[in-house]
Amino acid sequence: MIKEKQLLKKEFEVISNLQNLNSKNINQLGILEFQMQKLNQEKLNIASTIESTEQEFQAELKKLEDKYGNINLDLSTGKFTEVKEKQEAVTK
Repeated sequence: MIKEKQLLKKEFEVISNLQNLNSKNINQLGILEFQMQKLNQEKLNIASTIESTEQEFQAELKKLEDKYGNINLDLSTGKFTEVKEKQEAVTK
């Protein structure tokens, strides 16, 4: 039969503390990974919202173009100016 031996109290404390610290760090890493996944999903949701808003914006600009023609619109005031179509220069 093998006789059990005991570590010194200080040796046991050092090894136990290191094991506890490692477990704590592994747990924190798992929490951070979960938070990163949530943030990535939120990022995808925001990107999707940006895309749909841009499509809606372009559709509204098209409506304005259909109504007023080719214009330069100042989005800060709502004022616009008509754009004259460029005429091609005739070269000889």
